[in-house]
Amino acid sequence: MNTYSPPRGLRINMNAAVIWVVDGFNRIVHALLAFGLLLMVVLISVQIGVRFILPMLGVSASLPWTEELARYVMVWLVFLGGAAAARHGLLIAVLALVDAVPPPAARVMKFLSLLILMGFFVTMAWYGYIWSQFGANETSPAMTISKFWLYLSMPVGFAISAINVLAVLLESISSPSGMSHDRPQP
Repeated sequence: MNTYSPPRGLRINMNAAVIWVVDGFNRIVHALLAFGLLLMVVLISVQIGVRFILPMLGVSASLPWTEELARYVMVWLVFLGGAAAARHGLLIAVLALVDAVPPPAARVMKFLSLLILMGFFVTMAWYGYIWSQFGANETSPAMTISKFWLYLSMPVGFAISAINVLAVLLESISSPSGMSHDRPQP
């Protein structure tokens, strides 16, 4: 029985193409993170001004939506930031056992841990989407928008995390040393 296997060079190029697309997508995620942080600073500054500065001037005003929106942006930033950290190998890890074994065994352990991590992220994305459906019937008190958009941050963040771990796995397969994200440098 003849089975076709693409040449190794083609497989590496395909891996490189996938990694290139993932990294391009992550540039968009990083831009969203920067915008979200800026938006939070502006919203909280406006809230401080309305709450503390305007009353000193004798003006009574209230903008409850700024606090709520800042909180929702922060939730999105947590999940998107975690996804960005997954791409660069910056998630928390205990490496005592990996450091104690010979390099070939360490590469296998890292590879298996990335597979498990990717499985966890995919599972959490699935259950996060199910959870976000519960929020479809709830509305936020100040902005009166569906909480589906808040809860959607969980499956989106975990799906991007899974894609980023896939890119790390593809890099580990493509790199001659076995693992490209051995340990982040301080």
